Amino acid sequence: MNSIFIKVLFFLSLPLAVLFSNGAEAQNETPHFYFCESYKDGKEINVSNTFSTGYLTAILDIRHLETTIGVSTLALEITMIADDKGFYDVEQVLDLITFAVDPNWDYMYFTEESRLKFDKPGVYRVMVLKEPNTQIAGGLLKITSKK
Repeated sequence: MNSIFIKVLFFLSLPLAVLFSNGAEAQNETPHFYFCESYKDGKEINVSNTFSTGYLTAILDIRHLETTIGVSTLALEITMIADDKGFYDVEQVLDLITFAVDPNWDYMYFTEESRLKFDKPGVYRVMVLKEPNTQIAGGLLKITSKK
């Protein structure tokens, strides 16, 4: 009986292993885009996707792709997609922040304290755009009230 259980478990787990390994490969083929509280002395401070209101730093890492960004301008498009109570409203782009970058870079951090600030709790979508408005990466960010 245990032998049959082990065989069934093996055959059921094989497709799951293939599914997860394909997901890992797909993730390695896309730019890594994420957030941290700040970038200081060459270090990302408090990487997360949930923060309290305030300023943030966004990170775009393509080193694993063994390529460079290849453009001199990128933009971050910030959209609030839900308020702090989870109500989804009409999505509206809140800001489009343009950054000058070096085409040879494969790792970038974006800090714009006058504009990369989240004052209202909620869920935000932040997209990295190449000109003209071509999405190359994106991420979701949850902002909570300060306690």
